[in-house]
Amino acid sequence: MWHRTEHHNITQINMAEQKTLDLTIARVDAPVFSGAVVSVTVPGSEGEMTLLADHAPLMSALRAGTITVRKEDGTNEEFAVTTGTLEVSKNQVTILL
Repeated sequence: MWHRTEHHNITQINMAEQKTLDLTIARVDAPVFSGAVVSVTVPGSEGEMTLLADHAPLMSALRAGTITVRKEDGTNEEFAVTTGTLEVSKNQVTILL
């Protein structure tokens, strides 16, 4: 189960200077999100973690909570999840719900 909401930042940051990573969030029956992002915060099995560009390779189970995606334009998008898996490799983050 997932739910999508969008939030806008009050402060502006020069997004051109920030590195990005490619994020794919998908369910078995449909894509949920795909694109370049500045960061993604996930409810990992051992606690919440924020992933940035050039993160070390990682695999983790996800627990119930919220995935928060910070886009290049400074806005946030949130996805509520009940369970999933995460893989990080070479600036590519894949989340399967």
